[in-house]
Amino acid sequence: MLRFAMGTAEWNSLDAAKLVVSAATPLLVVLLGVVVTRAARRVEEVQWANRKVVERRLDLYDEMAGPLNDLYCFFALVGNFRDVDPPTALADKRKLDKLFHVNKFLMGPEYAERYAAFMSACFKTYAGRAEDAKLRTNVVNQRWERKHWNDAWDRCFVTNGNELTETKTVERCYGALMQCFADLIGVAPPREAERG
Repeated sequence: MLRFAMGTAEWNSLDAAKLVVSAATPLLVVLLGVVVTRAARRVEEVQWANRKVVERRLDLYDEMAGPLNDLYCFFALVGNFRDVDPPTALADKRKLDKLFHVNKFLMGPEYAERYAAFMSACFKTYAGRAEDAKLRTNVVNQRWERKHWNDAWDRCFVTNGNELTETKTVERCYGALMQCFADLIGVAPPREAERG
């Protein structure tokens, strides 16, 4: 057993260890406090950033949901489809494309895939030099369902029947896009498979 002579008192190794531990404890507590404080600050910063991203996604939802629904109604001939004429559908596409491309990296790859699928179901792009996209729906059905028709609108549609998109496909693509949007902003209702 080690013994240290200090004045009249004798110290053994246990007393020395107690002294070292008691001196090191406040230092370890301070060090641990600094580590925990930094970690908490990083967590707060991440939460703040995530909150800002969700807020921006909510703003995008406010800007995009209406025109997306208008396009869905136009192609499915439901709801307010008569309020959306072919030039308005094309203008909505341009507006939505701009919003999408400016904010694409906030939305993520799944949203980008869903958005592209919906737009591809609705529009044939690159129809020709200086040509607008073409609507992938039947011009005869659109004309039939409306009271007023401008014959100039006929050139807004695809002319090849093989390029038309079935309404079921438009509905499926629209549903998948809006479900993805809801997932991104954290308000998604349970999916059909999860309910059962």
